[in-house]
Formats: sequence, structure tokens, C-alpha cells
Amino acid sequence: MMQSLTKIPLTFETAQKIAAAHLGSQTSLTGFSELTEGFYNAAYRLETDQGLVCVLKIAPPPGLPVLRYEKDILRAEVEALRLVKAQTNMPVPEVLFYDSSLTLLSSPFFGMEFIPGEPLHKLRGSMDPADKARIDRQTGEYLRQMNQIGKPQNCGPQNCELHFGYYAQPESQHPTWRAAFDQMLNGVLQDGADAQISLHMPNAEILTRCRRHYAALDEVRSPALVHWDLWDGNIFVDPQTKTLTGIIDFERCLWADPLMEANFGAFGINPDFFAGYGKALPFTPAEQTRRSLYNVYLYLIMVIECTYRQYPTHDQENWARGVLQAELEKLG
Repeated sequence: MMQSLTKIPLTFETAQKIAAAHLGSQTSLTGFSELTEGFYNAAYRLETDQGLVCVLKIAPPPGLPVLRYEKDILRAEVEALRLVKAQTNMPVPEVLFYDSSLTLLSSPFFGMEFIPGEPLHKLRGSMDPADKARIDRQTGEYLRQMNQIGKPQNCGPQNCELHFGYYAQPESQHPTWRAAFDQMLNGVLQDGADAQISLHMPNAEILTRCRRHYAALDEVRSPALVHWDLWDGNIFVDPQTKTLTGIIDFERCLWADPLMEANFGAFGINPDFFAGYGKALPFTPAEQTRRSLYNVYLYLIMVIECTYRQYPTHDQENWARGVLQAELEKLG
């Protein structure tokens, strides 16, 4: 279980009020339990007397300091789930309701279909190699479908602009990937400075090392919908049949370069995933440079969020600091 300051505690009585408000006034809860796997939003499993099982997700408490990119990401997840559901075959949960009125809780929340199965990270170690390969190829196929969703914005008879940046923050999006990525990188470094987090080199030097490689970002001309958090904990599998039952956690999605997906090398290379996605190896020099830039950004977040969330151990921060230094040395 990952303890985090961002998780709002919920009582059975309040959960019952939410169920009655959004699932029918006569609805009664017959089951209520916290889902403890997530790192950011609070999540609860609700079971009703009508046989419905759903997951309730709640945004962090109001006023709690969070990273800049995390603003409004619960709303982004709701919208992204609906978009992916409509435009792909990816097995994502149906959104049942969304409430940002702050009348029943002090934070926005939404309810979605419960996905049966177990997270892949709990099963992978005991799975047959053929089953693992099949799941990884399938994950690649689904992610490619999602990455093929493009983002037309402000479309008129003679104009259709495309913009890059976090889904949750349209006001901070940019027409070029270079500008969007630079703002994102600046933002997380400012988050670290705000919390007085010491990195192994000054922010200005990190920016300089990254910016001298931004020409590689200019190859990315069209924004694609990127999940960005598709690790094994967000992939659900039936433990008996070893079939993929669902993919969750779209809150951090953004309009970006598909190569930013963490599956393309943030935590190693999985050949079966690449085969399913249809991505050739090795990377071109420009692709390798972009991967290093994206790794720097991700590892910075993994270091800095630990202070904001006050995790009970330093395991994540210690690991992320090591790989961050290695990526910065590549760019240096």
C-alpha cells in the first residue's frame, strides 16, 4: 500500500450519499472498501444492492500543494476515458458519473466501471512466458490505437490548429512540441525549487543540457494522445485465463510525441511490446535523444513528487536520482 497526502479518506455514510445521488435515489451500498494500489487519487470500490460494482475516484484535498502538471487531472481522466472508449478498442472502464460541484465532497470525484482481474505487476513473475508475451503484444496494439488519436482544436472551414501539452491544462498548450516540452520541464523544476529540493546539479544547468538537444523535438509535428503511465500496475489481467481485462489511469495523459510513452524505454525495453506496437528497433539518433529528454523529465517528477506526497520510504526517490543522473550525463 502506498500512503500519500493526496488521498482523501471517505466514510461509508458519505459513499452512500454519493451512490444515491448518482446511481439512483433508492440505491443502497452493500459493499465499500478502499483500493490502496494507487499513488495519487483516493479510490474506493462500491457495490450496490442492484449488483453494480464501480470504482469511485476522488481528487486530492483542496489547497494541498501538488505538482504543476497535476492541476485538474481528475477531469482530464474522465474526458480521456470517454475519448478512448469512443475511438479505440482499448478495454477501458466506462465513466458512470462525474461531479465537480463540491456539494457532497470538498474535491471533484467520478465513478467508473469496475475492471475485474489483478494488476499485471502482481502476476508477471508467476506467468508463463507465452502468456506474458501475448499480454505485452496486446498492450502495444492497444497503445498504438490510442496514440493514433489526433487532436484537432479550433477547427473551422479553413483552420484546424493542433496543440501540444497536458490534456488537463488546455490553457498551457502550445502549437509546437518544443515549446510545450520546455514549459513542462520548467514547471517540474520550479516545483522542486518551491519545495527546496536539492538536485545533483542546478536547475539552470539541467535546462541548458536539455535545450541544446531540442532540435530532435522538432521532428514531432502532430500531437497524439499519450497515456504516459502504462506500467504493469495499470494493466489488469484475469489470473485464471491470463487474458487482458482492462487498462486504467488516464489522468496524466497529454497531447505529445508517442515516443514519450514510458513503455518505449523509461524502465527497459520489452521486445514483445515493441512488436505489438509495430515500432522498429533500434531508435534513430534523434529518437534516442528524445527518449533521453523524456526520461529526464519523468525521473525529475519521480524525485520531486516524493517530497510533495511524503512517501513513507525513500526507495523511489533514491532509484530515480540514480537514473536521472545517468540520463543527464548522456545529454551533457
